[in-house]
Amino acid sequence: DLLPACNGEITTMSFLQDVVDILLQYVAKSFDRSTKVIDFHYPNELLQEYNWELADQPQTLEEILLNCRTTLKYAIKTGHPRYFNQLSTGLDMVGLAADWLTSAANTNMFTYEIAPVFVLLEYVTLRKMREMIGWPGGCGDGIFSPG
Repeated sequence: DLLPACNGEITTMSFLQDVVDILLQYVAKSFDRSTKVIDFHYPNELLQEYNWELADQPQTLEEILLNCRTTLKYAIKTGHPRYFNQLSTGLDMVGLAADWLTSAANTNMFTYEIAPVFVLLEYVTLRKMREMIGWPGGCGDGIFSPG
């Protein structure tokens, strides 16, 4: 059993390490020019190839890991050198690390009391942006809404 279950620390760490290993393999493969940008299959093919029924009982951790591998197998490799899209810029390693950090923290960023570092990062980022557009000393107001 995973945390917060009693004595769940070892199982949790092992499971998360397995997930990280899967993700790191995907990232490395994403930049390999000899691989396809996507292993494309039509929706009806994927629906026939895998069990898409939602079970009444939870999946085992091994089944979840298999689902992670399957998901990434058919995902587009946004880090691939031949990936181009008008809506995204590819896979950035620092951005990926930041995304993992914010996901692990699982913090709402609306008040200093709940997310002090994230709120301060927003503050200094907005100040820098105001300086860049010529507002004296970065003075001003605003919110950062990345979409």
